[in-house]
Amino acid sequence: MTKRAVIHVENTENLVEFAEFLAAEGWIILSANKTEEILRKQKIPVTKESALSENNMFMADTSKLVRRVMMTKYHDEDETYISHPDDEDNNIFIVCMNLLPSINTSILSKQFDNQLCPKNFFVSTVLRNAFRNYENLLILTDPEDYKEAMIQIRTGNISKDFRIYLAAKALNMVSAYDAGLSASILQSPKFNEPFMNYMMLPFKRELQLHCGMNAQQSAYLYKSPAEEGSVGNFLKYQGKDLTYTLVNDISYAWRQINSLFALLKDQLTVKSINSDGYEFTTQFTPLTGTVFSLAVKFGTILGASHATNVLESFKSTFTYDSVTTTDTVFACSAVINGEAAEEIVKGNFAAIVAPSFTTDAKQILSQNKKTKLVPSSKVTNISVEGHYINGGLLIQTKDNTLFNQWKVKTKNRPSQVQTDELVFGMLLAMGARSYSAVLLKQNSICGISQGCTSEKRAIDGVWFEALKHTERANGHTDESFGLRHDLDTSNLGEILVCDGTIPFCDSTKKLLESGVKAILQTGGTSSDDEFIDYCNEHGVVMVFTGMTHLSF
Repeated sequence: MTKRAVIHVENTENLVEFAEFLAAEGWIILSANKTEEILRKQKIPVTKESALSENNMFMADTSKLVRRVMMTKYHDEDETYISHPDDEDNNIFIVCMNLLPSINTSILSKQFDNQLCPKNFFVSTVLRNAFRNYENLLILTDPEDYKEAMIQIRTGNISKDFRIYLAAKALNMVSAYDAGLSASILQSPKFNEPFMNYMMLPFKRELQLHCGMNAQQSAYLYKSPAEEGSVGNFLKYQGKDLTYTLVNDISYAWRQINSLFALLKDQLTVKSINSDGYEFTTQFTPLTGTVFSLAVKFGTILGASHATNVLESFKSTFTYDSVTTTDTVFACSAVINGEAAEEIVKGNFAAIVAPSFTTDAKQILSQNKKTKLVPSSKVTNISVEGHYINGGLLIQTKDNTLFNQWKVKTKNRPSQVQTDELVFGMLLAMGARSYSAVLLKQNSICGISQGCTSEKRAIDGVWFEALKHTERANGHTDESFGLRHDLDTSNLGEILVCDGTIPFCDSTKKLLESGVKAILQTGGTSSDDEFIDYCNEHGVVMVFTGMTHLSF
């Protein structure tokens, strides 16, 4: 009896090997379009099936194919393939079809107004109906399953569990395809609906990681439906040393670098008001030619800086010492050159993320076999972010608004240099776990506290971190901290920024006494007036934004 297999795939991996097997076993292969062309080039016999053509304008063709798939039956005892007694065409026993779920937010542009259903929409229709007849069919959607299918077909012993497994994977693919199509419409500029009734995006499993955050946890890397971000670069590293923590730190560091670059490359302005009620506009200097550097470990910023070149930006980053660079991810907004690589290689970094690396830099950095070089140039455009919780998923829009207002609360305004550095500090605070506080000096972090339970603890923490940083700068190790009484605290930092309100406390006074000249915070505490008076007395400028930037 003639046995037929429908083959129509977008993922052509292992296609030729599987088709050659079927042809050798006497199967008739039904196909069209790209799949048919590939098989014919390989001299594999194939019969054109009009229902599989992208130019199929008549649903009758698809309906006929669906009917043939639905009517296929086999003998339950020995699985000998037989066709339905009323229709000799109902002997399609293999449906080998797949498509690539994706998101295309331009789908509702003018040229797509009348084409909401893609040309390959019939594939999901066939697969969905094939699922209903899973007991009689082999529904193959994943090329990784072809080998096992060939073994079971050759032995004449196709298990029911294998049929169920394949059918479930087909349904999973169809649901991902439908989710991508609906998201393309709802999240397009025309509807701009980031919070769909059902939050489904077709992320695809791509790479098994060595372990999760801990050795006893397992983890996989899933790829964004639009193939954006730096995820694609991870796929080069098929070794067993990629962990959940490392991948997360690489992604986090690169996301922060791109946020800094995106918000500071253009002339940013904000409506402002003086303490006397005078309204004006504050302008921030665009930093198009600036090189940003960032160091991250366990999703925590260890240091950041910006300068005119890669080497100086790296040197000014807080992590530049042999202790704190262990297993740290270092990210840079510019191409890593040989000069910078000579210094970077001295640190024991887990990964270096940058737009690219020169040939000299690659050779130098390759001396440390543990360090991953991750070239990254793409950023994701997904406008929402989320967290899994017990029994659900929390979704919110991304925090992309830096300021809505800029209220100068002291008698004096910040200078242009201070203004630009305050913005840099707030961008870093936006990316840090809250509550956070950042202390800067000459566009470099000299103290940062993150993930605190209150703003008070964030200020206490940034004071402590600034002291430790000064200790290191003077050549003292962390172990000796606390034993010295001659530490010079007169110039720890100049710019203080917090993602929330800054309480007027002992640590705040110490920071002002240690050299802080400009403060940026949300404002809105009962101690604001006292704080403002203190700043005026000590020549410190302070600005309120009225906007928090909390994250976790």
